[in-house]
Amino acid sequence: MKVGVLGSGLMGSVISWDLARSKGIDEVVVADIDPERLSSLRRRAGGRKLSVEVVDLRDPAKTARFVKGFDVLASALPHGVVNLVDVAAVKAGSKMVDIAFEDAQMGLDVEAKKRGSLLIPGCGLAPGLGGILLAHAVRNLAGAYEGHILVGGIPEHPVGPFDYRLVFSIVGLLREYIEEARVFRGGKLVRVMPFSEVEKVQFPEPVGTLEAFCTDGLASLVYTMKSLKVLDEKTLRWPGHAQKMNVLMESGFFSREKVRVAGAEVSPLEVSYAVLGRKLSEGDPHDITVMRVVAKSRRQEVVYDMVDRYDDDNAVTSMGKTTGYTASIVAQMLGSGEISGKGVIPPETAVHGMLVERLQAELGRRGVKISVRE
Repeated sequence: MKVGVLGSGLMGSVISWDLARSKGIDEVVVADIDPERLSSLRRRAGGRKLSVEVVDLRDPAKTARFVKGFDVLASALPHGVVNLVDVAAVKAGSKMVDIAFEDAQMGLDVEAKKRGSLLIPGCGLAPGLGGILLAHAVRNLAGAYEGHILVGGIPEHPVGPFDYRLVFSIVGLLREYIEEARVFRGGKLVRVMPFSEVEKVQFPEPVGTLEAFCTDGLASLVYTMKSLKVLDEKTLRWPGHAQKMNVLMESGFFSREKVRVAGAEVSPLEVSYAVLGRKLSEGDPHDITVMRVVAKSRRQEVVYDMVDRYDDDNAVTSMGKTTGYTASIVAQMLGSGEISGKGVIPPETAVHGMLVERLQAELGRRGVKISVRE
């Protein structure tokens, strides 16, 4: 199997490395605009399976040339480039897993079917794994009416003032905080501000108490799980984080409206990207990823729990493991033909039945353990 990976950042590097060490993979080619990042990835991966190409994926023509000739593609690019690459892959008739979700992806379904391509959008940790587990529980739970996904990456050793360290892009992080969250209440889709409701959630020690607040992370579940009366996705953080970020937001630091400073017009949000991006990259890289997925019917409740930690042996963040390994495993299922079809197929639809159990088993083999209880 020949796999193309688009992006070699925090998540793309883990996806590439996992693919290169997997049986059944003959070749992995990674494209990125940053030659230094690509060189670092190649040194780390070693072996002959992985090669790199410097490609400006913002250029549709260059992207179109790169995506041809692969059995499957995996994309780990930031918002702003996602749509350009997805369109190029669809037009090329490719099979692709994308860890990012944007609503525009759902609109590519007709074109994807016409071209014979298959796009699985939002297939990382959340969106992705959380939705796969929730949909699996709902399918097996008669009369399910309620679903919750609680998930977050937190530093194992939190340092003030925000008790948080970046485990993905600062743009993606602040997007969670400033955009209205889509949730289902009483069977109707409504929107709430992320910090309008903050609740305490208990996990087994040594994690203990975390806080949860709604974020716009349902992704494709907004389209595929309309049957549920109550549905939401909540982000988990150490207590106090939400209040501090909310103060910044209410003070205008996350505003896109430009202000004049020293004769230049600048966006407070762009400044926050730069300042917070640097500040939140400081500290110990050891992280913990916590997830709880709950599906309820009148008589029964199914709960998946996951508490995952940094991999010291391979120097891989927990967020990289849970996001990157999920994308890698699903990409291999897609490339091998275990997942088939045409069009835009969300992960909770593409990965079903025995494939859910195999995904859990493959994650477990890589050290990511998920428990389930009724």
